This record gives sequence, structure tokens and C-alpha cells, in this order.
Amino acid sequence: MLDNGRWAEVGRTEMIANTYDPAFVKRFRLVFHFEKTQKLRLIVVDVDKGQDPSSISPDDCNFLGKAEFELGEVVTARAKRYERPLQKKNGEAWESSTMLLVPEEVSACKDVYRFQLKAFELKNADTFGKSDPYLQISRMQEDGVTWLPVYKTNVVNNCLKPVWKDVNVRAAQLNNGDIYRPLRLQVFDYSVSGNHQLLGQVDLSTQRMMELAAQHGATVPLQPPAGSKPGNYGSLQIQGFVTETKASFLDYITGGTEIGFVVAVDFTASNGEPQNRSSKHYQGDGPTQYERAIMGVGGIISYYDFDKAFPMFGFGGVRRGSGGSTDHCFPMGPNGPDGVCLGIPGLLEAYKRGLVEWSLSGPTYFAPVIRRAADMARETVNAGGAPKYTVLLIMTDGDVMDMSNTIEAIIDASHLPMSILIVGIGRDEFTKMNKLDADKTKLSAGGKTAARDIVQFVEIEKYAGDGVRLAQELLAELPGQFLDYMRAKNIPCPNIWAAQQAAAPPPAGYPPQVPGAHPPPPLPPGGYPPQAPAGQAPTAAAAP
Repeated sequence: MLDNGRWAEVGRTEMIANTYDPAFVKRFRLVFHFEKTQKLRLIVVDVDKGQDPSSISPDDCNFLGKAEFELGEVVTARAKRYERPLQKKNGEAWESSTMLLVPEEVSACKDVYRFQLKAFELKNADTFGKSDPYLQISRMQEDGVTWLPVYKTNVVNNCLKPVWKDVNVRAAQLNNGDIYRPLRLQVFDYSVSGNHQLLGQVDLSTQRMMELAAQHGATVPLQPPAGSKPGNYGSLQIQGFVTETKASFLDYITGGTEIGFVVAVDFTASNGEPQNRSSKHYQGDGPTQYERAIMGVGGIISYYDFDKAFPMFGFGGVRRGSGGSTDHCFPMGPNGPDGVCLGIPGLLEAYKRGLVEWSLSGPTYFAPVIRRAADMARETVNAGGAPKYTVLLIMTDGDVMDMSNTIEAIIDASHLPMSILIVGIGRDEFTKMNKLDADKTKLSAGGKTAARDIVQFVEIEKYAGDGVRLAQELLAELPGQFLDYMRAKNIPCPNIWAAQQAAAPPPAGYPPQVPGAHPPPPLPPGGYPPQAPAGQAPTAAAAP
């Protein structure tokens, strides 16, 4: 998407191997602004074997085509089908390569479905061995014609009676909040070549799937692929259909959950003496990058910290005139042992005062400040009242020197209601920071593994020192990390707790029931979509 004159990636699809006609399952959630021009660029590339499609730069892949368009064109497309030819790098259109985008307004439904799928007596499509089946679910679009793939199961190798892994899918993805919307469940024989063979299919709805699951053992026959002879193509079984209402990040916040903001500033000598113009702490040319990071990140998080009392620490400094050794975690604010500052102005004032009271030293150790913040987060776990989540902002101009201790501290903190934001100040290499930002593999050390990824690292130089843009990138993963913790610890949202307690205990069965589960609703008269009584205008179906 074009943002302030620059193209910024908003997402990428999964890779589909060996095909000229890929139908991607990945969805992109974009906020449409009627009053703005929102330019988008789509690039299609061929990923070679051994390349990681989730991280490789498109410039390092074989270019297949591109298209540039506006989001307004997509959402206003006739029949909700936006189709146009892909272009070559020089802007000329390919003769036969096209793209198709299907827009749909996302329902506000917060339900999540959990169920298991089994198949029996599938057709064997392999000459040697047995089929390798997987199942794909597609939903009918509002045009009543188009089927859009929304979910794929895992592949079960060499099996005609597959039991696929449990399906865990948001209602907004599966049926957009409409339990009567037709769904097409298709079983394919997986092929490495990409030519997957359809073994059988059946059209159901979410409501019908709930009914079948409630019958405990009921099956539905699979219909033959188009052009195939009649016969037995196997059957499908749905087990343990459960609906959960999962609270969103904003549900927790509006329910009283607080985010506590903690700040840590690098006082190591590599910053340069504050009186020198080359210093990263130099005050003569407007706000330093440290101050911009505090204002950018703090300006957003402060909305969610109700008392606006922010603990602030320095690390790697020596108190002037003390003759002491380097302190790797010292309070900077005027209030209490945690150096609490009042509001963003209080943080900025404490930062400037700290440069006068503390001299720069070293080395750069992260573990002490992480453990100090972790102690504060630990105190909130059993404090009673609404939950509280701690966010530690570490600003540093160089790589960490106590790597093993820092990793251990992060692993311990991953079990607490806490996230760590690290901002790289200046133009250092920061090679070790990317290891701490474990997006792909969880941190591990000494036989222990992090419960979840809680670190996000960003270099402020990449955003031209712009604290606002820095905050957007740095805070992007925070709501997800917050929800990962709340759901892993089964911490209910304060404003839905009473409703869950009042609900009747759900029926026993597979899988184990959860708060918020409810039985399938009755089928509306007249089929899909639900028909209004004679003389009345039709109304849209809505999930209960």
C-alpha cells in the first residue's frame, strides 16, 4: 500500500506449488476510507525450492506479474469481482495472465468455531499406495455464484479414512457471521505436481454442520466430481462442533484491562558525551531519537495506562560524583524506587535530568532491566481486579553484551503478562537484536523455551527518526501478543465475565467444552437465505 509516498507491504499469501491457476486462501483485512485514495500494488512471484515464502524479498524471486489499483475500485466492483490483467515490469499487459480480487465487508462477529473432520471409504486415486487426502472449505459469495476458498486442512498421507487435525477458524473467515451461508467441503488427493485430484464434495452450511455434529456419529455422503460416474465416493463426518466467543483486544481494554508502560534508556558510552553534537543524547538540534521514541510510542500506549504513572530506568551509567561502578538498572524518575514519572512530559523531563546526574559508561546489559520489569508484571498476576499487562520499552544504541542472560530473562518473562519493545537508536548493525525478535522460532536456552514471542525490534533510522511511524511498526504485534497471553492463561475479558458465568454448563462431549459454547440454532424456514413471511421485506440472516 502506498503510504506517505512509499510502498509498504501489508501482507503476502501462502505459496501454492506447481500451478498456473492458484486460488489463495489467505485473506487481507484492510480498512476502507471513503474519503481517501488508497493505492495498492499486487506482485506475483515464483518462489524457488529452498526459499522461504514468508520472508524472502520479492526482488529475489522470479517476477510473474504486477497490478496497481485503488482500494475504492475493488470495493465498488460490479458483482464484487475485481478482475484485471497482470502487467509486465514495463507496464505492458500479459496476454493471458489475470488476477481476481473478491472483496467483502467483514462481519463484527467474534465467534470462533472448533470441530473435527473425518472421512470414510474415499476413492483411491493412486496407482501405487493410497490417496493422500486433504479437505478444502469454500464459502459462497454474496453474488450466489462464486465459491471462495477459506480453509484447508492438513494432508493425511496414504489413507482412505483420514482424520484431519482439529479445525479452529473464525466465524468471520468461515461464513462472515452467517451460519446459513452455503459452504462447499471438497476432498482432494494431494499431488506434489500441484494437480490435486478432487475425490468428492458436499455442500453444507455452518448450521447443518452443527446439526450433524450433535447427532454423534452421523455421516453425510460425498458427491462425485463433475463428469464422474455415480457411485460411492465416501462419506464425511463432523465431530464436536463448538462455538466460542473470543474477546478482542479492545474488549479487554474497554472492560477495564490496563496496559502499564515502563521505559528503559541506554546510558552506555557508545552514545557519545551529551555535550558533543555527534552524541545520540545531544540536546541542541531538537528532540533526540530517544525523545522521539518516547513521544511516539508513549503517546499511543498512554491512552491505555489509566494512571499515566510510568516507571523509568536507565542502564549502563554511573552516578556523577559517586565514584561507583556501572549501574545496569537505576531509577530515573522522581517518585519511588521504580522511578515513576507522571505522563509523557514527566518522562522527557526525567530523561534530560538523567543526562545531568549520570555519566555514560557500559557495557550494554539488558537482563537487569528486563528482570526488573518482569518483577513488576509478576506483582499484577494475583493482584485482583481487572487484568494488567506490562509493556517495557528499551531504547539502545548498540548490540546487547549479555546475550545469554538476556535470552534467559526473556524466556522467563514470556510466561508473564508482558511484552518488550526494543528501539535501535542510531546506525549500529544491531545484528543480535533480530535473534531476540523471534518471529519464526521461539527463544530457547538451558533446556527452557519461551512460551510465546514477546519481543519486537525496530530501528528508528529506517523511519527517518519519525517517532509516529516508528510506533506504528513497533506496536503492530502488541495486541496479538496481549491476546496470546490472555487466552493461554484463560483470563476472561472483564466485560464478558458475567455473561459467561450466567450461561448454563455446556453439554459434555468431544472436544472439551469452553465458556461461551452454545448448541446449534434452529434451521430457518425456507432454506438459504432465510425467507421473510409474505408481505414483509426480507431481512439479513444473523448469527445468534
